[in-house]
Amino acid sequence: MRRLLIRRRGGFTLIETLAAFAVLALAMSQLMATLSGGARNESRADFLLRASREGQSQLDAVGIEGPIAQGETTGAYDDGLLWNLRIDPYVTIKSLTGTGEVASFWLRLTIRRPGSQEGARESLTLTTLKIISTREALK
Repeated sequence: MRRLLIRRRGGFTLIETLAAFAVLALAMSQLMATLSGGARNESRADFLLRASREGQSQLDAVGIEGPIAQGETTGAYDDGLLWNLRIDPYVTIKSLTGTGEVASFWLRLTIRRPGSQEGARESLTLTTLKIISTREALK
């Protein structure tokens, strides 16, 4: 009877400790996966913001800073983003009065991060239609 009255020492067994560490490891792995996904999303949002600002500014300047030239050009912005601009003729319409023409061009600007392929997740493509009169093109 005396054996049954022996007091058990307080504390955790080895199995309980290992189970607690396993649960902690699973929780930490889920937390790290969530945080890394958030960092990727923040990086992508930053890229899209920078690319859309730079690209919109570049597309707005086409035909204003110089004549519109058909073809393809490439370059890089100051922050390291790479760009590729393709300009194709679309439609030219003669005025009914015979005083001039109106020409239109498709502009396709692709902006990407260095080291990424075109069409990849790290790229942004902006398209627009520019319409000018031939009088403006001659100025």
